[in-house]
Amino acid sequence: MRDGLSLALWMGIVLIGSADVSFAGATYSWEGGGSFSYLRGDYGQEQDSEIYYTALTVKRYFTRGDLTVTIPYLKMPTEGVTFVGGELEATGTGGGGSGLGDILLKGRYYAVEQAGLLPFIDLVGSLKFPTAARDKGLGTGEFDFTILTELAWRLGDSPWVALAELGYTLVGRPAGLDARNRWLYSLGLAYELDAKTTLSSYLDGRTAIFPGNEDPLSILLVGQYKFRPDLRLDAMMEFGLTDGAPDFGFSVGLRRRI
Repeated sequence: MRDGLSLALWMGIVLIGSADVSFAGATYSWEGGGSFSYLRGDYGQEQDSEIYYTALTVKRYFTRGDLTVTIPYLKMPTEGVTFVGGELEATGTGGGGSGLGDILLKGRYYAVEQAGLLPFIDLVGSLKFPTAARDKGLGTGEFDFTILTELAWRLGDSPWVALAELGYTLVGRPAGLDARNRWLYSLGLAYELDAKTTLSSYLDGRTAIFPGNEDPLSILLVGQYKFRPDLRLDAMMEFGLTDGAPDFGFSVGLRRRI
């Protein structure tokens, strides 16, 4: 999914954007952007938890891939939950507060171009640095590493593109918490309304990191508008289907290429 949505709020970061269905090679060297996200849900607890998330991203394009650094800032008023793996999870720890989130370094390799029944295939690796305060619940204080395979099929000459993703996260083991590694998966469909507007929807799921929490499963609705080839607006809405996912969330962001 060249230059596309991460399909999940994974690895402690909200990475928004819809599938770029042009699949052309990168004609720009750099991209910078900013986004704001809001999530709300009870996550199986008696009270709702909220999180406000702002992120700055810098991406460097290469001939066969790209490298992205994301620096987030979080505000989380609720106690007893921890932001990990892109979701809040009930842990009984975390005092709530605000501060720097976990910095994310993500690399992508454009492995295969679509040819006949063979889809576009991207291989992705992501490293989460433990820069968030664990005592506030903004992170676990441990490194995490995620590997992903992303698939995309343009359906003939139509404006439709089928999307899929499968990944696995090696979760760092914070002291006092029984953390488990996590599977990630997504299925989606994108439709190019015109040269500037793309709409897409996804079924996005993960396994819970902490025992006793329900596996997150959500519907994501995503839109992208290209003001110019180098300037794009992204928007996303999330509707949780299980207690492990937020009841509701939204993200907006702007990206500029140079």
